[in-house]
This record gives sequence, structure tokens and C-alpha cells, in this order.
Amino acid sequence: MRARARVSTNDGRGRASAVASRSREDGRCDACGRGTRARRRALASDAHLPHPHSDHVRMDLATRTLTCGARESASVTDVRLVMPESEDVVVDVYSALGRPNDDPHWADLWHGGAALAARVFERPELVRGKRVIDLGCGLGIAGIAAAMCGAKEVVMSDREERALWCALAGCRANGVRDVRSLAREWNFPDDVELPPLPTFDEVADCGSDCVVSAAKVDWFEPALAPKGFDVVLACDVLYTPAAVDAIATLVLRLFEKEDEAMDDDGDRERAGRAGGTFILADPPGRFPKNHERFMSLMENPSLIPGYEGRERRSIVSVTSSIEHCLNLERKSMAVKLSMYDVTS
Repeated sequence: MRARARVSTNDGRGRASAVASRSREDGRCDACGRGTRARRRALASDAHLPHPHSDHVRMDLATRTLTCGARESASVTDVRLVMPESEDVVVDVYSALGRPNDDPHWADLWHGGAALAARVFERPELVRGKRVIDLGCGLGIAGIAAAMCGAKEVVMSDREERALWCALAGCRANGVRDVRSLAREWNFPDDVELPPLPTFDEVADCGSDCVVSAAKVDWFEPALAPKGFDVVLACDVLYTPAAVDAIATLVLRLFEKEDEAMDDDGDRERAGRAGGTFILADPPGRFPKNHERFMSLMENPSLIPGYEGRERRSIVSVTSSIEHCLNLERKSMAVKLSMYDVTS
């Protein structure tokens, strides 16, 4: 059983209205894409995000299921994702807007995200009762896992508003009860209003009291990012040298506490020094020099160009493991999971 949202065509003012409908069709892919293409199309036929130009192909949505953990394991959890039917429809939107080089890959599930979610389900104490941010969330698989495992708060962050919408919808599709709507300032990408988040009446409450919200975050504008988090989740973010410096600065910002203040000497002070855990997933061996630089910057932030924080943060420990996981098409890939314990 599943519930789905149906979005009408534009109402003539570049806005979209939404009504809810329900379907008993399963459309399950069970982490391997076993659902037929026809079944996925049937599921998505009346669920879509509006296209900025009404004469173009709309962004059809589908709900697919990822199984986190090995079937023979006791810690197997099925997670439903709300996602565009394909990256092609995302490319069409960007091309129509004159931005053909915009990255459409948020619309697919990455192996790193699947590995992060599996780790959270295996070790829920990593997030339970904590403030968590899913950095560059895409479809939000890692943040969804954290919410289901009892995090106090989860913030989905991405620079693409449609990704934030899908991530929030995915939380609702998995029975997370307190999912906040996308803030109005981010709910009008390209001057077209996104529909209300769908409801999933047939989905059981997952039992978590987590509060889930979303924030548009640009890695290269860390001063505008939220802060005060205990756990930062991210995958495949260290792909260019520029991104390494930006992510290092941003992660340190995310761990800053809201009560930090400057003393008379310009140093930061706080009541009760604290740190956080940064969990990173990447294919092993990808961009090793970028990982080496990231490690050096986290150990000594004074090496970050333009970093204004005077307070030294250092890595207490780093633990890594190689995990093998499947994506929705049942393609296996090795993923390196690294946990950075950062103190300040």
C-alpha cells in the first residue's frame, strides 16, 4: 500500500496546486529495481513537480524502496525514497532554464548514501537524541535513516530546492510524523511554487519523535549555514580541491554551538566545550590527495584559506571501514566509511 500526491498543471500564474490521492499499488523495487518500468510509470503518472515552463515535460515522481543491510542480517530496514523517475527529466528542466551544466545527480541514489543509511541503522546510537544534518542530502536517504533511528532533529541540506522537497517527502513516506514544510523562501525555485508535501495515510508511524526540516545550503557560503549540530552526514563531497576547502570550513561551522561568543581578546568562548562526529562515505581510492588535504585542514584549520575561526579544532580519532552495498539497480560498489571525531 502507498499514498501518493497528485499535482495539477499550472493554474495560469506559474503556480501549482496539489490534491492527495491514494493507491494500493506497491511499485516496490526492493533495492534492485525489480519493479517493472511500467509499474514505476503507473506509480508516477499523477505525481510530479511542476516544470518552470508549462510546455515542457513535467518532473514525474516515483516511490522506490531500498533495503538497507544484508537480507540475512537482523538489522534489515526498508526505506522508501520519493524521487524523479529519471535524471533525464531533471536535465530537461535545467536545459529549459538555460542551465544545461547544472548537476542532475541528486535525483539518483548514490552508493555512499546507501552506505551511510546502513551504518546509521546498524548503530543508531550515533544519532539518537542528537542534532543531525545531511549535507548535500539529494534524496535524503542518510537523513531519513537518522530520523527513523531517533535523532532529536534532522536538517536536510542541499542547494537544489527540488531535492529538499523530495528528501522531506521521503521522511513522510517512512512514517516520520514531524516533518516541516519547506520554508517559503526556498519553495519557489525558478519562480514556480512547489506543491505541498504528500501525505502517506497507509504508512505506519515509525515511532520517532524527530523533527525534520530543510535548509538550502551553498557549500561556498558557510557563513549562511545553520550551526549547532552534533553529527554531520555526507557522501561524495570531496571531488575537487576547491570543494575540500569549502567542506572543511563548512563542517567546522556546522559544529559551532549557538551560544558561542567572542571574548574581549577576540577568542571564542563557550559554556561547555563540545565537538561532533563527521561521517563521510566515498568510494575507496577516489581523489586520495583531496582526502589527505581534508584531513590536514581538519587537524589544523589555520591552513584553510580565509578561515576566520581562531579556535583550534582537532581530530581526536578517525576510524574507517570498507563496506559493500547495493543501489536501487542492484549494482554493488565498495564504499569507504570514515568517522571523524572532532573536538574544539
